[in-house]
Amino acid sequence: NKVGSIEAKLLSQKSSELVSNINTNIIAFPMNEEVLVASVNNKEYDNSIICSPFATYVKYPLDHMETFKARWIKTLLVLNSSVMNLLCKATRINKVVQLNNNLNSLIKHPHYFAQQLSNLTDLFTKKFPKHAIALFRVNDTLDHELLASLKEKGYIIFPDRAAHVYFPDSGYIKRSHTKRDIALLRKTPYAIVEHDDIAESDVERMSDLYRMLFIDKHSKFNPIYTKEYFEQSVKNKWHHYTALRNSDGQIDAFISWFYRDNTMVCGPLGYDTNIDTKVGLYRMIIALCLKHANEHEYIFNMGAGSDIFKSNRGSRKTVEYTAVYCKHLPFYRHIPWRLFSLACNKLLDKIL
Repeated sequence: NKVGSIEAKLLSQKSSELVSNINTNIIAFPMNEEVLVASVNNKEYDNSIICSPFATYVKYPLDHMETFKARWIKTLLVLNSSVMNLLCKATRINKVVQLNNNLNSLIKHPHYFAQQLSNLTDLFTKKFPKHAIALFRVNDTLDHELLASLKEKGYIIFPDRAAHVYFPDSGYIKRSHTKRDIALLRKTPYAIVEHDDIAESDVERMSDLYRMLFIDKHSKFNPIYTKEYFEQSVKNKWHHYTALRNSDGQIDAFISWFYRDNTMVCGPLGYDTNIDTKVGLYRMIIALCLKHANEHEYIFNMGAGSDIFKSNRGSRKTVEYTAVYCKHLPFYRHIPWRLFSLACNKLLDKIL
């Protein structure tokens, strides 16, 4: 009953066919009448951040050094990369099973994970006795019960990044910035394209727009979703897509989202970074999301980045955590996780 789903595709195709910088093994497991997936890795140090802790905590931060003005932060990032590069490989940090990892860069963990966590942990430590067990993107606000269960079970927990969440009762739709964005959307010459009107010929352009923004502009360690991924995603509705089409018939911006537990979560997006920012492509696609979330009274998780932009539109900033279980592993395998936990719990809030 899940033919065409992202879970089915991940089990039947190589991961690199959908995300070109991912090499992982995908396994499926049943849970509460659902079929969920997990990624299983051993080394694969060049993988994207969604399947490689090594890339996430050692390589990826270097791509964002220019974000920080403080010299002590830049020095810290260089030292981290130099020292942890060797240590993480020696302690096999990438030998990890990531639960609920369907290669989306944003995740919403099922609400029942909190009650099933002990069984899940026991199941996977028996099946993969030489792997660490991890959950990423555990949101302090949206996964509060799960976070408490992870602590109780003995997971190593540390902050990973700050995310932005919009709540229906917060009045974000009445904020001056949001109003201006919606007004821009009303008078734009761009045509708003709904999901069912996205043509097969648009998919390659969407893939290019995503790459322009997240790979070319930000980091090669972000997941590189392929044309095949977008084709399958649009066709099988892994996400709901909305786009902006110019007068020549070409899509210049798009955004997507999916739903879980009455929460709307942002999916892949992109826009033509060569077009003048005064046109407001990013403003308009975010306005599309906020308008939809407000009309349907969804909690909306827009993820990380663009902090000032999102805060100006009424987001609530919340911390997302990484949780790692390694009690069943030799002590030396605990070292990188405990070091990252110490560093992130002491410094990350200040850096963010």
